[in-house]
Amino acid sequence: MRITRRTGLKFIAASAAAAFPALPAVAGSPAASGKGTRLILLGTGGGPTPLPGRNQPANVLLVNDEPYVIDAGNGVARQLMLAGIGAHRVGKIFITHHHDDHNADMGTLMGLAWSNGRAAPSDAFGPPGTEAMVAAFIDYFEPNAAVRRAFSGGKKPPRDLFRGHDVTASGPVFEDDNVRVTCIENTHYPNHGQKDGAHHVSYSYRFETADRVVVFSGDTAASAELAELAKGADVLVHEVINAERTEALFKKKFAEQGRSPEEIARVLKAVIAIHTPLEDVGRLAESASVKTLVLNHFVPGFDPEETAEGWTAGVKKHYAGKIIVGEDLMEI
Repeated sequence: MRITRRTGLKFIAASAAAAFPALPAVAGSPAASGKGTRLILLGTGGGPTPLPGRNQPANVLLVNDEPYVIDAGNGVARQLMLAGIGAHRVGKIFITHHHDDHNADMGTLMGLAWSNGRAAPSDAFGPPGTEAMVAAFIDYFEPNAAVRRAFSGGKKPPRDLFRGHDVTASGPVFEDDNVRVTCIENTHYPNHGQKDGAHHVSYSYRFETADRVVVFSGDTAASAELAELAKGADVLVHEVINAERTEALFKKKFAEQGRSPEEIARVLKAVIAIHTPLEDVGRLAESASVKTLVLNHFVPGFDPEETAEGWTAGVKKHYAGKIIVGEDLMEI
């Protein structure tokens, strides 16, 4: 058989269908009706290094079949496609903080939505700097947009559709018929984000819908403010660090990069200080009376000895509720 482009594409489509079969929806269930709230973890890795087993941080809430994306690490559009959600459907993106494993594909997702036919506005909400990033992406995107508008026709200019919104304080962020979003500033950055006269902000988000409350920690050290935000949540999606394994693996990784022992010690101390250890995640979830705790944004995310028990043992010492060790494309 001669492989042509057409037959090749058919083969790829068939292979993808076999590798990622559609999950059956039970009649009358939210998934079958398009009603209710569904959470899909798109990327569960931690840090800016591409990983073989986990994509970079991203999540999507489907509320009455409307997607709301929380963080947009590299590869988020492909992960959405694998979850059965076309990029053109995404019109609301929420960024927790401006580390590139969380915001690298924010603009790219907006651009791909437009290139795939989206004619409605695309809004990105996040800490100060979000508006500037969207404006800069519009400039970056303009050569592509000019060619597509010249020869594809009919598309509104991205400048009229791509909108960034700086969230300048804890409190209300966004509300529509499906969801109410609030945030608090967490403790991901040292010294409350104060550095050289600038205030760098990292947020945690609470999404309240008709049937569920879902809270996303973003990146953070142990945070009393987050515990308050998560009070009574149905689901808390929380980052986690295994400090012992991080120290062992990062020392090896940094040494291979040629870093000095002094730099290795300094960076390791900084990394461990800005994330939440296993037992502290358990304490927070228990104090907030969270119904289900989803572990996410695993540090280290490249541990060849990783096991589910390794992530949950420390958490279980302090939290008696349901614990889920998150995986890419898992629906909760």
